[in-house]
Amino acid sequence: MVLAELRSRCLASVGVIALGLVSHSVAAQSQEIPLDGIVVTTSKTEETAGEALSGASAVSRTRLDDEFQGGPLPSVLNTIPGVTTQSTASDPAIAINIRGLQDFGRVNVLIEGARQNFQRSGHSANGFFYIEPEMIRSVDVTRGPSSTIYGSGAIGGVVAFDLLNADDILRPGETQAVRLRTQYGTNHNNRLGSLTGAIKVGNFDVVAQGNIRREDEYDDGDGNKVLQSGEETDSFFAKARWFVADGHLITASAIKYKSEFTDRAVEFGTLRESELDNEQFTLGYKFSRDDVPLFNFAAKIYRNTTDLDQERITPASIPGLTEPAGSQRNFNIVTDGFDVNNTSKLEFGATRLAFTVGVDGFRDTVETNDENGNGDEFTPSGERTVYGGFAQAKFTFFDTVSLIGALRYDNYELDGVDTTTGEAVNLKDDRLSPKVTIGWTPISGITLFATYAEGFRAPAVTETLVSGTHPQPAPFGLLPNPNLRPEVAKNYEVGVNVALDGVLIGEDKLRAKVVGFENNVEDFIDGEFTSFNPFLGTSGLPDGFQYQNIANATLRGVEFEATYASTFWFLTVSAQHIRGENDETGQELVTVGPDKASVTLGFTGLGNKLLYGVRGNFVAGKKDVDEDDVITATSGYSTFDLFARYHLSDNATVNLNVDNVFDKDYRQYLDADDSPGLNARVGLTLRLGG
Repeated sequence: MVLAELRSRCLASVGVIALGLVSHSVAAQSQEIPLDGIVVTTSKTEETAGEALSGASAVSRTRLDDEFQGGPLPSVLNTIPGVTTQSTASDPAIAINIRGLQDFGRVNVLIEGARQNFQRSGHSANGFFYIEPEMIRSVDVTRGPSSTIYGSGAIGGVVAFDLLNADDILRPGETQAVRLRTQYGTNHNNRLGSLTGAIKVGNFDVVAQGNIRREDEYDDGDGNKVLQSGEETDSFFAKARWFVADGHLITASAIKYKSEFTDRAVEFGTLRESELDNEQFTLGYKFSRDDVPLFNFAAKIYRNTTDLDQERITPASIPGLTEPAGSQRNFNIVTDGFDVNNTSKLEFGATRLAFTVGVDGFRDTVETNDENGNGDEFTPSGERTVYGGFAQAKFTFFDTVSLIGALRYDNYELDGVDTTTGEAVNLKDDRLSPKVTIGWTPISGITLFATYAEGFRAPAVTETLVSGTHPQPAPFGLLPNPNLRPEVAKNYEVGVNVALDGVLIGEDKLRAKVVGFENNVEDFIDGEFTSFNPFLGTSGLPDGFQYQNIANATLRGVEFEATYASTFWFLTVSAQHIRGENDETGQELVTVGPDKASVTLGFTGLGNKLLYGVRGNFVAGKKDVDEDDVITATSGYSTFDLFARYHLSDNATVNLNVDNVFDKDYRQYLDADDSPGLNARVGLTLRLGG
């Protein structure tokens, strides 16, 4: 009754806002268009997502503030075609899936240029990251193999998060400013407090932010409380820029993310008090000047450390388990990396050339300790070093034809111990991966493109060295595989970019992108139940589990993204249809998500002081999964979210969001828990500058 009453009041409030807008039909500025956002993950040079000759998308800070303010990051990412997320209610971590590929670095997730390689094995994702949404300046996504430019392993794609700059807080002419943001959510008593400050002194500026986020256990759409879904998270980041001289820029950033939560093993109800500590440091240098076109140089080094301490708070309740309450375990991964590249720009009459060369690499050092359980067996310790170099040439002829040719060299080495034999394991391999793209603009505003690209992913430490016995009641063996081969992706892609102005009226815009693809992954690494077992087996249960190279996996699909924006309203639509299968068995790949679409209708008014709208999320059921898989099939569902933003003054803004307004009970595919029911969120932003 309380939720129903709250829902009615929220709908009534939005209705009042709508009537107010109708009665004040004041011309407003055009809404920011997602496909006009800047991306660099496609070619290392800045271009809009709509211009990129690839499946590229962008989310700006403006859109994050206006439509999603303070909401969960998966709600944002799931509106991007080809992108889905996986998470558990009892852990704030996020895993990203692109075109049915995820885990072990298949999607290269970068925060301020630093790779996010943390993982621990279980019945959820094997590769996830932590970030506070308030820190994010923009999200840059390129779907499909892009390892020629953005490092080894990204056979699924790249997702790059950039952090706020001082310019995002300071207004023109200001040298100092502070911003206070608070938010409260009704469902899980969500409280957010965020304080951001920026200072500019001469050619130096710095921005710093501290965040406190508290969330209690939430209710699903049926009113059931989802246990252990709360968290207490504190985070901090600082970013400094020094414009040393004309064209020369030095940057440094630091992130501290600390979260406490109760991790729950869905299968057996095992509870562990968990403390997550993530620290990241980057140092970069850039040189770019219009009068020196041969040198557009960038270099960055980074260290990303993720440490997870867990203490078991429930005793072993299954016969045969020896892990008592109070048992402790620790997962730690340190990723050290670098990225150096330069782009030279040349013009020959009607021909332009952008030639990019670079080298990059990283080292993962994994240390796991678990004296009483299986944590160190499921997520074994080890070290992996991956590095490579690339060269890319982009020719543009008469502003109508583009030709991109690229070549990347990758090399990796993995060291560890096969605990079943006690022998040292050393894997190494290398490969050249090509990429060719052609684009043609037959008429202004319409561009056709086609790409063939290859990608290379080295086996992860866990895939190679996992060993031990799965605990009761299914005590099958977990077997290492020191003979794993790298994955090689061969991707074919065709698409159309549309960028038209003045379609119906003088000031409107239409941006659209349609992409079709087929990605053939050779030696795809997947977990397989085996018929051999050096451990004692149990009748009727699998004998063993091992990561193996299956012959081939094929993923194909179509993605669509479009926005129409006029002076006072906008419509954004995104959709995907993706299928993937194990070519050897014909079985659907479990990680391929269902068909989905997202539709957002928004309005602006009162001189752009007011923005409000509704977003519909439409997801098909997912029934064609292996019945023996631990992932349970999901039913289709539709949810609706409302959003409104009003500028009270130049320095004060109020936001209202109502997520899942009809209190739909549903579970997102691959997630372990039901999703939250209706949640009304109100936020206030205040700033002071001078």
